[in-house]
Amino acid sequence: MAANLSEGFDDHKSIGNAPPSYEATPLSGSFSASAQSFSLSSLFSFLFINHQRTAVLSRIRDIVLTPNFTPSSAISIINACAADLTPSRFSKLLQTPNIEGHTALYWAIVNNKREVLSAFAAFISECSPACSSELRLACILASDHASFTQLKLANIDDKGEALRRSLGCPPDELEVHETGRVDGDYQFAASVRIRMFQKRLRITHKLNYEFVAGGRIWWFRFAMDNQWKWRIKFGLASPSLPACPKASFRIQDDGEPDRKSLHLTDTKFAETVVPDV
Repeated sequence: MAANLSEGFDDHKSIGNAPPSYEATPLSGSFSASAQSFSLSSLFSFLFINHQRTAVLSRIRDIVLTPNFTPSSAISIINACAADLTPSRFSKLLQTPNIEGHTALYWAIVNNKREVLSAFAAFISECSPACSSELRLACILASDHASFTQLKLANIDDKGEALRRSLGCPPDELEVHETGRVDGDYQFAASVRIRMFQKRLRITHKLNYEFVAGGRIWWFRFAMDNQWKWRIKFGLASPSLPACPKASFRIQDDGEPDRKSLHLTDTKFAETVVPDV
């Protein structure tokens, strides 16, 4: 009797440890196959995208570093490169310091490739802060005010710009003319045409401008004090090197062409001007 009970218990234990039925097996196998397929697909996609990025970067590097690269062929290659990547990936690639430690935009400015820079800029809606800082340095090295303006690298007052637009006022026009060295001194002239000057200055109490000349970034501003007197200030912006400037200012009212212009000569700057940071 005891033996029979023992045999019955063993049979029950054997049944409890039996492998799952055949019908349950395909579900487990199907899940493993799907997961494996998904993993391989993701891997192939990653490798393909990485290969595309490497190929595009190689072509961009040749364009910005190769001397005398034909601008027309460069434009077609850039357009083809942009088609190989998504807009966000291409924009990021152009702004990443992946070519000799600098961005493609940096090299386009330093190597004076204006057509290439314009082609790059068409695919960038807004430069990152890090890229903007590097491009300011590139404009200093190339003394390139045109690229500085094109890429909107100047530090401006956002509130002042919002006011200008709300007044329906056209953008101010700032031009730089570099004469070069005269009697050992490097000379240049910067002129700015400011619309609605007095109205804007009364409201904001300041108007700020930046430009590139002589291998530096300069700023000047019109400011109104508490006594409603306005003043002119100027200096250097980072990352420029210090300088000992001698400046003169001439102000003319375009609304009254026959009115005598105001000429201010400032010779106070005998000491070195250090860049703002």
